[in-house]
Amino acid sequence: MPDSLKLPSSEQIEALLEHEQFDHLREALAQYHPTDIAHMLDDLTLDNAVAVFRQLPLEIAGEVLDETHSLVRQELIERTRDDKLADMLETLPEDDAAEILAGLPDQYAETLLDLMEPEDAEDIRELLSYAEQTAGRLMVTDVARLQDNWTVAEALDYLRHVSDDEEVLHYLYAVDEAQHLVGVVPLRAIVTALSTSLIREILLPEVVAVLDTADQEELAEMISRYDYVSLPVVDYQHRLMGVVTVDDVVDVLEEEATEDIQRLGGSEPLAQPYFTASLGEIVSKRVVWLLLLFVASTLTGFVIRSFEGLLLGFVILNAFIPLITGTGGNAGSQTVATIIRAMAVGDVNFSDIGRAWKREIAAGLLLGLILGVIGFGQAMLWSHDLRVAIVIGLTLPAVVMWANTTATIVPIVAERLKIDPTVISAPMITTIVDATGLLIFFSIASALLRG
Repeated sequence: MPDSLKLPSSEQIEALLEHEQFDHLREALAQYHPTDIAHMLDDLTLDNAVAVFRQLPLEIAGEVLDETHSLVRQELIERTRDDKLADMLETLPEDDAAEILAGLPDQYAETLLDLMEPEDAEDIRELLSYAEQTAGRLMVTDVARLQDNWTVAEALDYLRHVSDDEEVLHYLYAVDEAQHLVGVVPLRAIVTALSTSLIREILLPEVVAVLDTADQEELAEMISRYDYVSLPVVDYQHRLMGVVTVDDVVDVLEEEATEDIQRLGGSEPLAQPYFTASLGEIVSKRVVWLLLLFVASTLTGFVIRSFEGLLLGFVILNAFIPLITGTGGNAGSQTVATIIRAMAVGDVNFSDIGRAWKREIAAGLLLGLILGVIGFGQAMLWSHDLRVAIVIGLTLPAVVMWANTTATIVPIVAERLKIDPTVISAPMITTIVDATGLLIFFSIASALLRG
């Protein structure tokens, strides 16, 4: 297969389409992976993307549809006949088909399901019955499963005749007659065991499984923690419902990371990709946080007004306000990003709050002393007043330590209260530290300059 970097250029594709050299186009596309073709379609105009898509074989078209950017996918769906689209969806694993259908209007999705084979449609409807962002929505239900009372010979015979639609993984799952998950069987164990051995004799009974109603973030954490390529999904009665594979979890991790990044920036995550989101949705996701931060920012003004007399008497202090607020905000942003990431990977939890605080206080003190020395020198150059320089030299360590304290304790406590710690975002921490940092600054200045 050619390197994906050597895909036909947009100009080459346009030339083939313009001269209706469809045979050459199909020959060229046949050399590439569906994912590479999907990325190529994302770079074409919508009309050309549709024209290329129509030249793809059914199975390849289904995979390409699954991998395309949602804006291109929407156009391909709208300009493909319903019956052909239903046939494409049938070529996909049911979890991928369900994901595409979930993005369509309910009535249209039902129309496509009615055009599919009843058995396939039933499997997809079962997945769609689960809430979004749950393990049940992501799992594959057509998965090879072994009965625990089979012999190894019977299991091998079953695997030889298993349907192409069923997933055969490196680890096979064993069930009893009631479909309860009873163990996992490595493929190697089946190959090396005696043909007369029973599956229950070679299975590993300790199985890590996830509930079908579990949140996808919990699922991703489990696969990441145990380094599994797949994870069985069970219901409350511990019956095997399906399997989630690592390729689906990679998408979940990307989605969760995107949400966290958007929240860290002080915005609610978009429910769809950027270019398919309406202007109204973009505004609505940002306006609430902007208003909250706007209101919180008035605290800074209140603090400044409260020390108006001090600032009138020592005008030079006004020049250091951006330095103090900027330093505190930056220190808080660094700390909150570090703490939230440590919480996400399980390094920090509520019981570690004391240890984390001590580390951040120590880090804040060292960083603050470094900045304090530099700030002292800068203040001497600007003000030529030793007392002002001492104020700045003392304020910077105090503000950095306070910023680190706030940025450490608040997200950990938030998680304890079942609040997403990423909601306690860098802009919110910065806004809080701005006001309180100025309070520290003016308090130290009042004590030293008015004394």
